[in-house]
Amino acid sequence: MLMGTFRKPRIPGIRIPLRKFPFLSGALCIFSLLVVPIPKIERQESQFPSRENVIQQKTLLNDSICSRFPRPSFTASYLWQTNLPKIVNASKNPLLPGLLNPEDDRRLYSLLFKTLPASRMRRAVQHTPSTSSSQRASVRHIFRVIQRRLHDPENNPPLRIAVFGGSVTIGRGCEAGKRAMQNYNCAWPMRLQLLINQFFDMDLVKVYNLGVGGTNSGVATNMVKYWMYPTELAKVGPDVVVNSYSTNDSLPPWDLKDDPNADLVTAVLDQARDGLQQFIRAALTSNRCKVPPLVVHMDDYLGPQQDSLLGDMSYNTAMLQLAKWYDTFAISYGEVVRDIAWLLGDSTFSNKKDVHFSNWAHQTIAWSFGFASLELLSTFCDDEFARAVYNFTSTAEHNMIPNNHLYLPPPLTRELLRKDVEEKHAEALISAQESYVAMGCSNKTAGDDDNELEDRSPCIVSWIATPGGYGAPQISHFMDRHSKNSGVPIQGWKTENQLAEGWGNKIGWVATQSDATFTLQFDRIEKDVNSVTVFYLRSYGEKWDESNARFTVSTIDGNNHDKVMSTYDIAGFSEDRHSLTLSQELKLSGTIGKGKSLRIKVDLIGGSTFKIMGLMICT
Repeated sequence: MLMGTFRKPRIPGIRIPLRKFPFLSGALCIFSLLVVPIPKIERQESQFPSRENVIQQKTLLNDSICSRFPRPSFTASYLWQTNLPKIVNASKNPLLPGLLNPEDDRRLYSLLFKTLPASRMRRAVQHTPSTSSSQRASVRHIFRVIQRRLHDPENNPPLRIAVFGGSVTIGRGCEAGKRAMQNYNCAWPMRLQLLINQFFDMDLVKVYNLGVGGTNSGVATNMVKYWMYPTELAKVGPDVVVNSYSTNDSLPPWDLKDDPNADLVTAVLDQARDGLQQFIRAALTSNRCKVPPLVVHMDDYLGPQQDSLLGDMSYNTAMLQLAKWYDTFAISYGEVVRDIAWLLGDSTFSNKKDVHFSNWAHQTIAWSFGFASLELLSTFCDDEFARAVYNFTSTAEHNMIPNNHLYLPPPLTRELLRKDVEEKHAEALISAQESYVAMGCSNKTAGDDDNELEDRSPCIVSWIATPGGYGAPQISHFMDRHSKNSGVPIQGWKTENQLAEGWGNKIGWVATQSDATFTLQFDRIEKDVNSVTVFYLRSYGEKWDESNARFTVSTIDGNNHDKVMSTYDIAGFSEDRHSLTLSQELKLSGTIGKGKSLRIKVDLIGGSTFKIMGLMICT
């Protein structure tokens, strides 16, 4: 096509028979290109900054964490490979002295240098935030926290990471020879904290393992939404929230598992998408007017919970869809080792008979998180350099509201159609702006003071039973105190703390007889209340047959009579052979105002047992 646009060259005084010398045709065309004047292309200064401007903008980056790394660009693989010896040493767990021996050191070295090279670790990175204004602000916030901590550790706190998950997250079965229901020192969240802090030789991060065995994303959503954090974290909130519920969210629905015609692949996909999406939306709006925490998805699931491999990959599919839709940070340990575990049958990284796995798998999850974090840093610094030097701004950013972090895209469901999505997006922008004004966000500073103390909990009561957290003594004290306020004695309920007997006997408040009843009373409540949420255990077996409890929420009117605001029956029996902690919200018919009294009466109306795992009383 290029040759066809030129005529045969005519040189005055010379006639060349090109048919006899065809090789000359191409040569003469090239010659004509050299002598024909080429139009001058005007340079656009706005797209090509001057050298002085580049130097000036590079100087602005010197206060960023990016100034500590090669410029203008670097990769996670480069940083990982050049620091492997240091990563090996940082991966040793001093909290488990039994694993500090030459044999385990050799295994550690072999895994990092041979089995899991950087080319394989790259599989961990599923999606990094790029265009979302809120999550980009979250990424900038976390690296600012890290930079400040590195520069002045005495006056700046470590990065706070809250990890939510089930029994895998709290380390069940992690240490060989120990049948503990949890092993926090062996589990991957602690290993991640050790990896980072030992690498930098300082407490750069603080990882809070908020996992609760037998729970799913629904429980974590309530914990985030209602600010159910440990005391030291509750006033400031986490900088990063991690959803590590891939295992429990991949459990097929109990009512479909034995149905030979059920499509479990699609059922788990829809279930995982629904649960994870609710968590994302709660987390992204949990900081109200401030920059939201960085939302991270950790896929640490390899099965086996159904026969179909596609079914065991459904969670990863749902996670990736949502990460791209909400522009969140998605990491997959499963993708790093799936072929090794499934095709080669290597038991290092998974368990063919159980969802729980060994300490080496937990260590690899920590490495996957660490490598993906380097990739996040690399892309962040690339983007910061482009912004500083080329004044680059994503097109999507122009459609967002400046400093308003309450925007959420329309929920990603089967009902969301292409023809409606622009209108739904516009509605979401309007809703975000209305919420921004209603909350008075415009009157608050847009900064991100890491140490600002503020009561952000909408609840007067919020707890969930966890070993080492809200345990048996706290539950007993809570029930005794508030039942005495009601004047009604406890009948047939007690605190249970027999972990050795299995999941069905984990910490909780349990009914022990068929006519069990108790009443709690809260006087002069400190906040308006219109919602009560109950965390409860749904279990299986003869002991739990027909288990059912009735919850009645009331307030005391002017005549000192109970005014019922909500009544709800909750079943505690499951036909599936799993014990799961679930949550049920009891929406009140109206608001119980601040300063009033609130009562909760619980009656066992079916079976001989029921277990309460937590309680939230909120607005």
